Amino acid sequence: MKRYAYLTISCLLIFFNSSQLNAQGCSDSGFCTMGAYRPDQPFLGKNRIKINYIELTQHLGFTPFNDVIHSTFLDANVSFGRKTFLQVRLPAYTIIEGQLETTQGWGDIFLNLTRTVYSTENLNINVTAGAKIVTTAPATQSSDGFPIPLYRQVAFGSNDINAGFSVVTKKWVFSSGFQKALNPLENEFNHSDWEGHDLEEEIVKYEESSGLVRGNDLMFRVERNIRLSKFNFYGGPLALIRVNKDKVVNDQNKLQAVAGSSGVALNFIAGAGYQFNTRMGIKLLNSVRLKDRKANPDGLNRTFISQLSYVVRF
Repeated sequence: MKRYAYLTISCLLIFFNSSQLNAQGCSDSGFCTMGAYRPDQPFLGKNRIKINYIELTQHLGFTPFNDVIHSTFLDANVSFGRKTFLQVRLPAYTIIEGQLETTQGWGDIFLNLTRTVYSTENLNINVTAGAKIVTTAPATQSSDGFPIPLYRQVAFGSNDINAGFSVVTKKWVFSSGFQKALNPLENEFNHSDWEGHDLEEEIVKYEESSGLVRGNDLMFRVERNIRLSKFNFYGGPLALIRVNKDKVVNDQNKLQAVAGSSGVALNFIAGAGYQFNTRMGIKLLNSVRLKDRKANPDGLNRTFISQLSYVVRF
């Protein structure tokens, strides 16, 4: 297993360093932190126990346009028997600051149901399926009535479905998944609306996103975990592949594919955890962008992400 794991990581790094595709880091849309996709998955072995927990997370993110994103959200993990659990993420409250005026508000709901389909003393295989449910349209406008970019919206605005799996050992996590957006976004941001505005020079740096139809995503994670009595440390590459190009509504009111919006995205994820006792602990996750795609009209490109979580098990 160890030999295959090192080979997998080496191949991923060689591919991404040599590929002509461009990439971005993992988005904060929730896809790669839910169900069997999430980082720092515990290895439960063959004699599994129920794991119920509540996790309060403070998120900090930075965009390429110097926006600073503060989000607070709550996850609940509820077990059904010893092999199935449901993860629910309640809407995050988000504040976005930067060159433009501050925006704030509530985000979307996330659900993922995960089941262990195979387990031994050394290996768990899990499958997962889930959804993101829109609660708020990304249609916030500036104080003077102009549509603002998706980077400045507190909710992404698409109903999504996903499905995938993970392979977990005492030291390694391998996971993969597929995500599909089911609807175009209720966003009307175009550069032409801001012509002559005092902020036009800043606004045109953001990519247009009117009526965005987002492409499908594939996700691949390889992670090494080191577990001690109270501490644990983990890290590894996370790849997101936008399978087909995003599309936006152009000035002729027609959907148009965005050049450079498909391809591979790559982050390096690293984190740590500390258990105060069997019921309470804290977790830290950091995500650094290694490469980004040429075009990111979805507004989810981040140069750096950090999350601090407080976990209560019951």
